[in-house]
Amino acid sequence: MKYYPIFLNVRGKKCCIVGAGAVALRKAKTLICCGADVYVISPSICKGFLPLKKLKLIKHVKSEYKKRYIKNAELVIAATDNRTVNAQIAKEANKQRILVNVVDMPLESSFIAPSYINKGSLIIAISTSGMAPILAKKIRQDLEKNFLPKYQSILKDVSTLREQLKKRLNNALKRKKKINQLVNQYFLRNKNKE
Repeated sequence: MKYYPIFLNVRGKKCCIVGAGAVALRKAKTLICCGADVYVISPSICKGFLPLKKLKLIKHVKSEYKKRYIKNAELVIAATDNRTVNAQIAKEANKQRILVNVVDMPLESSFIAPSYINKGSLIIAISTSGMAPILAKKIRQDLEKNFLPKYQSILKDVSTLREQLKKRLNNALKRKKKINQLVNQYFLRNKNKE
């Protein structure tokens, strides 16, 4: 299956995680970093959730899953250790037209979470379409080591130039051409150094 790559704005939006183990905790932390309004639905939570709950970064719904808990959610993550419950969550989320990720069954998901690198404004997502998540992780590690430092520095320069050009040039095509020139000069300079 091919997936449509997307970066989703979840700031201030209800996002539900059903389950409260280590995988759910990782998903919650990512959603919190993105500004989501995170609900964790589980009778109990692992100790990693306790600081998040204390700081009111999550809302803990201390209960078994019920479909009413996901009503009006932007997205749902099914991360329980119960295959039947995860399938039920997927079915009900799909029925309500809510994006759903089932951590143990990509085929039941409307989206999958890629391995990603996040350094400031630079975000790079890597996916193997659910076929080999461990390979996506290895690719991410390689990119972090060999690729990221090179592009992180140019991002700052390009961003600064882009903001300056927005103030000076009304023509979007001319702005794009100037930015293109900067990027090409950067790569030509670095290629000559090799």
